[in-house]
Amino acid sequence: MGHTTAWIVTEDSTLTNHVSEQLRQLRDCDVVAVAPARWLSGDFDAVRPRWLLLDLRSSVGSASELWNDLPAVRERTRQLPGSPLDCLAILDDGYPIEFAKRADQHLAGHVFWPVGTAAMQAALAAAESGSTLRRSGAEPECRIVSSERYAFRTYTPALFPLLDNLQRAAQHDFTILVVGETGTGKTTLAGIIHELSPRREHRFLNVACGALPGDLIDSELFGHVRGAFTGADREKSGKFEAAGEGTILLDEIDVLGMLQQAKLLRVLETGEFEPIGSNETRTTRCRTIVASNVSLEDLMGEQRFRSDLYYRLNQVKFEIPPLRERPSDIVPLAVDFIDQCRREHGLPITRIHPDLLTILKAYRWPGNIRELRNEVRRCALFHQDGLVASGSLSLAILRGAESGRPSGRMETERSALANDVAMTERDCIEQMLREQNFNRAATARALGISRVTLYNKIRKYRIPLDGHEDA
Repeated sequence: MGHTTAWIVTEDSTLTNHVSEQLRQLRDCDVVAVAPARWLSGDFDAVRPRWLLLDLRSSVGSASELWNDLPAVRERTRQLPGSPLDCLAILDDGYPIEFAKRADQHLAGHVFWPVGTAAMQAALAAAESGSTLRRSGAEPECRIVSSERYAFRTYTPALFPLLDNLQRAAQHDFTILVVGETGTGKTTLAGIIHELSPRREHRFLNVACGALPGDLIDSELFGHVRGAFTGADREKSGKFEAAGEGTILLDEIDVLGMLQQAKLLRVLETGEFEPIGSNETRTTRCRTIVASNVSLEDLMGEQRFRSDLYYRLNQVKFEIPPLRERPSDIVPLAVDFIDQCRREHGLPITRIHPDLLTILKAYRWPGNIRELRNEVRRCALFHQDGLVASGSLSLAILRGAESGRPSGRMETERSALANDVAMTERDCIEQMLREQNFNRAATARALGISRVTLYNKIRKYRIPLDGHEDA
């Protein structure tokens, strides 16, 4: 790569000097310090830098302004002539919660202060192979369909037509089939369909067929009269009757036996059924939504699902892809769940560690949205000093996120990074001690650490005090 230029938006001269040294070594890059006020005002030079490094440490007063104005200022910077622009954040702990879901769109990567050479090299390499969307600074389009109690949001363009069609279908009394793996949001979509329909004032009844005992499914769905079977000591209305003029969701429809499927087909075609033990034909007036987490076509091929029922259900069908096929939804959903948990339980959460988001994106989520929600809410509950990190993730997720990388390479990278961070921290402490004339109280304040922490690090790294032992 030829000679390039980088801007660092900060008022910290120590940070500027440290980063300048690294970028000269790693990318033959000249670094220009830009005051935050100038950057926010749009007073840019004529040539766009190759790299833009933002001092977004929470201890820096201008950080909140930079976070809030980042999309707009990035767009102005992008319009300058020059090479592709990649933006890196310099952090001390994590992303502000209100910005975390958009960080991927505006930042090519991040490094933690004190910045190690290995970490900077990794961030630069990742940025250079970054996406066109992120380089352009464009905001990803979000599509949301919601009702009074339910909402379904996605950043996955392939799902936009599904949500558009779902809103149209909700207005008409068609039977609807929703197919998707466990935890993808089938119940949420069914609730939205009901609440956007003319039946919204009536009952929405969710029936988990898989949770019903096999010998009682008929009774639960269609009801029974007294004496119909042992234990039937009184008449009972079934779910179709109980739904009234509302909507019934039959979840896990694939567990129904062939006889029950025949009865269901009749209900869908005519609205008629007989309670168990009765010759009286009754009529249901409800709308039916059915859901399955397995392929009904496959069951039909195995002679386990009636073809006539399948073709009746397939009239209006919505297939929800699993979360692993919707990677752009993982971070926004995770941040939403953390924010919901924060508000529900009054948790003093302000920031999210970027490594948590990296791990979440690397995992395949067999439990889909439900699994993601449970994992990040646990992380939120066990936050430390307002920072939500990855320490409370289950071991399966931590292992699953790392499974794609060779273990030997991981250990090498970890060892190199740990050593690099230690060396960089030692250099920073030595430089700050000299700048503060070896006054350890002033040095600790300048570094944003306690004096005890500073003393411990001086001993750990055996930093010579040049005769200022009592400074």
